[in-house]
Amino acid sequence: MEQSAQTVTYQCPNCNAPLEFDAHSGKFKCFYCDSMFSESEIQEIFGKRDDKVDLESDEPTLSEDMTAQEEFTGQSALYSCPNCGAGVICDSLTSSTRCHFCHTPVVLSGRLSGEFKPDVLIPFSVTKEQARAKFNEYTKGKKFLPNGFLSEAQINNLSSLYVPYWLKSGLVDANMSAVGKIIRRWSSGDTHYTNTKEYRVERQAEFAFIRVPCDGSKRIDDELMESIEPFNYTGIKVFSMSYLSGTPAEKYDVKKEEAAQRIDERVRKASETELRRTADTYSSLESVSITTGYRSEQYVYALLPVWFLNYQYRGKDYSFVVNGQTGLTFGQLPVSKAKLFWAAFGIGFLIALIIFLIGGVCFGG
Repeated sequence: MEQSAQTVTYQCPNCNAPLEFDAHSGKFKCFYCDSMFSESEIQEIFGKRDDKVDLESDEPTLSEDMTAQEEFTGQSALYSCPNCGAGVICDSLTSSTRCHFCHTPVVLSGRLSGEFKPDVLIPFSVTKEQARAKFNEYTKGKKFLPNGFLSEAQINNLSSLYVPYWLKSGLVDANMSAVGKIIRRWSSGDTHYTNTKEYRVERQAEFAFIRVPCDGSKRIDDELMESIEPFNYTGIKVFSMSYLSGTPAEKYDVKKEEAAQRIDERVRKASETELRRTADTYSSLESVSITTGYRSEQYVYALLPVWFLNYQYRGKDYSFVVNGQTGLTFGQLPVSKAKLFWAAFGIGFLIALIIFLIGGVCFGG
């Protein structure tokens, strides 16, 4: 294990400084000597070194899956926030980092077991400069935000984070039973008529769902993450520890079985929407019953890119997020009570002044 952890360091072959994934170029960049390497070049460089070490090692040969699990355990480091308890996954060379939730410096707590190794990952396409521009655009014209929320120090806390997700795919049999009503109304003179016909409605369909997402972190608000969907899965890649060089990931604490409940509810609602659409000739549907069942299902554990900014105001957390692939934004914005008070006071004072002046004119007249 010790030797395996030393073989893949993701350091620049030219100057030995750490490499980081650069969203602007889509390559791995050394910010010391400006050298850049593609993903295939990284795999070739470090793959050859891995092969050399494997030949020199006396360790028994592992299966491909076991090797990947052991490699992840050796290369990953787990940092824990002493303030809020968040778990952050980094590469083994990371010496220090900050919690993306409360910005507290976090401390190394050990290695991760192979069960936390993701299957796939979507790299960042949105740069930090672009994410900052999204934040400025989102907050533009909002006059009641606390000054601290817009400060340069706060904006500098905007950080890239790979958020853990469970993705579920499968074939689903969906059934709907309902009472459909066709209502016709007309009038003859002063008499109004209503004719209602009821029909038994049955619908059956098979749906294919591809990678329905559910975030795997309890600390991150589910609605917040759903608000920046969808991700474009054409950009998905097989997971490599090299992408965690310079960008941390949140450790999942939502089990697959727990995530499945939320995913299945989303699938049920989507199925109901589609089945109802086939019965839009009816005036209304009542006593609707929907059942869904999977013919087949598959799970994938993924890391998806998000720019994350958290702000604590009056004991409450407010978050701003940017989809690190598509640039879609969403924020929960705080409101300064002091600014609201002075705005209301100013309006009240202006109204009182106008009334006073009008009264004075009338009195003078």
